[in-house]
Amino acid sequence: MIRLIAIDLDGTLFNSQQEISTKSKNAVVRVIDSGIQIAIVTGRGKSGVEMAIEMLGLDMPYICSAGSLVCSGRKGYVISARTFLIHDELIKIIEFAQKNDAGLIADSLDESMWFGPDTLSDNLDPMTAAYTWKSRRTQHPEVDFHQPLLKITLVADPKILNLAENHLCSKCPSLHHIYAGMRYMDLTSKDVNKGTALEILAKHLDIRPDEIAAIGDQPIDLPMLTFVGLPVAMENSPDMVKNSAKWIAPSNDEDGVAWALENILGDMD
Repeated sequence: MIRLIAIDLDGTLFNSQQEISTKSKNAVVRVIDSGIQIAIVTGRGKSGVEMAIEMLGLDMPYICSAGSLVCSGRKGYVISARTFLIHDELIKIIEFAQKNDAGLIADSLDESMWFGPDTLSDNLDPMTAAYTWKSRRTQHPEVDFHQPLLKITLVADPKILNLAENHLCSKCPSLHHIYAGMRYMDLTSKDVNKGTALEILAKHLDIRPDEIAAIGDQPIDLPMLTFVGLPVAMENSPDMVKNSAKWIAPSNDEDGVAWALENILGDMD
């Protein structure tokens, strides 16, 4: 019996316009009304996930910053925060961004900050741009980023991110890196991912992995899909994600999340 459903945002609950359809919203409400817990699990920072929860008009547990932060809800408490503070590796990341005219978005427990060129918006999706511009811009990341951080996102053209993976990440052995999109690379503490974060939330809620379903669409979702009893991939997922799933839902532009939620409820009738 499914007791918890973990849902990714981009490419999953969000359609290609970064909207949540009425059909998906209604399906989320029906699932919660049935007694099943829903949690949002995203690579986005706290501002991004709370914007999504506000769009739903509900409150629920969430995992954000690529698995670094687990919270009981917008009005709740922090269940887990896995931060890093590694100054020498941080300096290497900043130097790489400066040399390659890339952007950096840093999430701490208290705030988000960004560093980079004025043209950073060229590489940002609309929602990320909206909350990035509301955050604090720093001209001195070596000072302002020198605090416990949940995540740093390197924002750049895919060629620059490929260069970072080949030359930068080897110089930062204490950090985990994962692509969060074509133009985003998330850097977090080692062993931080959506799967280990969902495990923390499940233990907090006293829910077994076989009682959990997860819905996602990208390689960043694989750790949570392999952790749960019912992994669901979106039709818009790459093959490596689909191959890890038991169900393939319609695409994010075809209300795939609503389809998955309705089928989970149907299996319980």
